[in-house]
Amino acid sequence: MGIRKVMVACLAWCSLSLLTLQEALALTGPDIVQVLNARFRLTEAACPGGTAVYFCSGVLSRRSQNPANVPFWMLSAEAVASGVERFDYWRLDREPTDAMVPNGFVLTDTFTAIGIGKSLEGNPGATDAQVLVKNWDDAAPLRIPLQALFYNLAVSGSLRAAQKDQLVYFQSTGEWLPILRLQRDEAQQSLFGFNQTDQLYVGYQVAARLNARFADTSPTCRDGRAAFYCNGVLIRTTDQSTAFHSWNPSPGSVRGNGASFSYLRADAGVSRFYKSQGFVIREQAAPVGNPMSLRCAYPYDAGTGGSADVCRTHGGLCSELGVNSVDAWVARYGGRVNGSCAFNVDPQQFQLSIDVRKNRGDVYGWNEFMVAAWPQDNPVQLPIEAFFYNVQALVPSNGLPGAQYDQKDYFQVTGRSIPILRITLGAATGQVFVFNPLEQGL
Repeated sequence: MGIRKVMVACLAWCSLSLLTLQEALALTGPDIVQVLNARFRLTEAACPGGTAVYFCSGVLSRRSQNPANVPFWMLSAEAVASGVERFDYWRLDREPTDAMVPNGFVLTDTFTAIGIGKSLEGNPGATDAQVLVKNWDDAAPLRIPLQALFYNLAVSGSLRAAQKDQLVYFQSTGEWLPILRLQRDEAQQSLFGFNQTDQLYVGYQVAARLNARFADTSPTCRDGRAAFYCNGVLIRTTDQSTAFHSWNPSPGSVRGNGASFSYLRADAGVSRFYKSQGFVIREQAAPVGNPMSLRCAYPYDAGTGGSADVCRTHGGLCSELGVNSVDAWVARYGGRVNGSCAFNVDPQQFQLSIDVRKNRGDVYGWNEFMVAAWPQDNPVQLPIEAFFYNVQALVPSNGLPGAQYDQKDYFQVTGRSIPILRITLGAATGQVFVFNPLEQGL
């Protein structure tokens, strides 16, 4: 190869990397997509120094072909027998050998692998679309130059399989590999995409957001709206059943135009749940396709089942009855807290629904906030942020299997993955919402 061609190839490789070798491990999922798509588009005949094309161009990929109980990075029986593992070589100018591969993993380019001390040895394999890579030590996954996992958007169930691989790798190494979407776009000459919601580790981020909202006791939002637009956490407990989708409003909720939720906040005085599993919705200010709107708030369980209008179960709204202070509420309902009027959702009345619970317990332990009935069978448009389970329910059961069923059911209907969290009211560490990747219903 001439000096000029070497320089041109090197410059092409350097421009697509967009990082130093020392920074290779710090790439985010979107960064990795850019790097891999750039390598996919690069069709040089050789790499710097006269090395083989796969050193700097194209993408080395392998499907997760092992049995379910074998980690994806383990060598195949063919590799153990031959000393080399067969990888597909994806490049814009070459036809893939397995266009419908469901899920698998990709390696870093050889130059980057050498730079980070995870060198691999390859040999252009039996075809232009394959490379044979010398066997690695599969007992040491951190020593393998893995760059990402992937799943094929066109293959049903492939995301779940990729998430299982992501979890197994995390359990073995303590590190997360990003999951990419295999979605070849001829117009953009790209192969991979990235979506944050595909990542199993998103559960940690969701838990952190919910803990922050739980701890924020500001009586109003910065824009002056009632606090539920920006803080606190609205949750709905649900039954364990395969007969219906947990996210649909019940027939009674539709008749009375209101489904029962509880509002969790550090100062809301909620100490128990009704049932052992359910779902969490985003704050009311969050943009969503189909908002779930809060209608009114009861400071205690109000027994709204069967009401023609759930916000008038006990005589109407507090504002209509002149109940505009804690003292007025105590004078009228202090001896029968479960027969309270309903507070409306303006800032003053909403905060009053929180204040009347302070330093005053009840036999049940929760408040009852009524959310207007929403359309059936449209989960992808709903602001569901997480499924959850707890061990503090009035109606005790093992809530985790129920939450796992709901998580799987939601995924099968929408193709989206929503995390399961454990909720522990009164948690000593302040971590009321906790994500555990081992508890996900994969």
